[in-house]
Amino acid sequence: MLYKYNGGNLEMLESHDIRVVEGKEKDLENLLAKNLSDLYVENGQLMPIFQERAMQEEPDLCALDRDGNLLIFELKRSTVTGDVTLQIMRYCQNYGQKNYSDLCSMYNTFLHTETANLQEAHAEAFGLDKPLNVEKFNRHQKLILVGSSADYALMENVSYWKKQGIDIDYIPYRFYEIADEIFFEFFAKPYDYHINPREIKGIIFDTNRSYDENAIWDMMSKHKVSAYGSVKNCVQAFNKGDYVLYYHKGYGVVGVGKIKSSKPKDIPQNEEMYMDVELLTPELNGEISHSISASELKQLLNKGFYFAKTTKVPYLSVEESKKVVKALEEKFST
Repeated sequence: MLYKYNGGNLEMLESHDIRVVEGKEKDLENLLAKNLSDLYVENGQLMPIFQERAMQEEPDLCALDRDGNLLIFELKRSTVTGDVTLQIMRYCQNYGQKNYSDLCSMYNTFLHTETANLQEAHAEAFGLDKPLNVEKFNRHQKLILVGSSADYALMENVSYWKKQGIDIDYIPYRFYEIADEIFFEFFAKPYDYHINPREIKGIIFDTNRSYDENAIWDMMSKHKVSAYGSVKNCVQAFNKGDYVLYYHKGYGVVGVGKIKSSKPKDIPQNEEMYMDVELLTPELNGEISHSISASELKQLLNKGFYFAKTTKVPYLSVEESKKVVKALEEKFST
């Protein structure tokens, strides 16, 4: 809940559900599916693999965590009532019995393709050294109920099933209207460790190798960090003084710099947006000689990351960013 501070007093602000933006339950589902790796942080980020289809008795959203466990989401536009626990239990009974082949079919349906390899996509998303064995997928299920509010019966039911050993939880979402702008709130479990974007931070940033092998050399030679096409606005996540950790697919972090620009520069003809960078590690010139792999990064910082985005999450603190700089410099020096 959000409160307005007023001379030592707190005034509770009115909250709304997704109807405030003329949205329906499906719009809430799409919003969470698109942003799940940023919003849900318990045990690391999540990889969406399925969304409910029209006129089907299916969960609203399914996702995998780093260990291959299945998270089943049931979303309600407004209040989540007590009887919804029985609904999500039915889904758990049905989807908890899905094997790897079933999950792979769900993932292909989600992507509207027939050729996606879930094992490889999962390993890439979480930076695993090698894909999980198929037997490790869906060994455990977690049930998540999401709504703008909950009735007393729901909280009683969730508490009851938790005592019975069922991994189930309720997470509220809310919209607020403040000064003619719309704000969204989602309650991360079990605690919120997001770094304040206004503070100096480090961002692991993709070099676009999947689409342009030469993009990294352009960034290095011109001392910049760039994003392209539909995701070019990603560079707006940086502020002056932030650390950029260049992540090259198949290698890991290959360089680090600090943002010099106060705001991004747009090159419409290239569908590119970039910010100027002061390189802190040696400039690369046509060859990757040293890198810190995803698994090395996890070991170095003692936390995992979700790599299936241009800006990898979570962000790094200044101290963590300096650790990466030092580790990469040591590799170059040897």
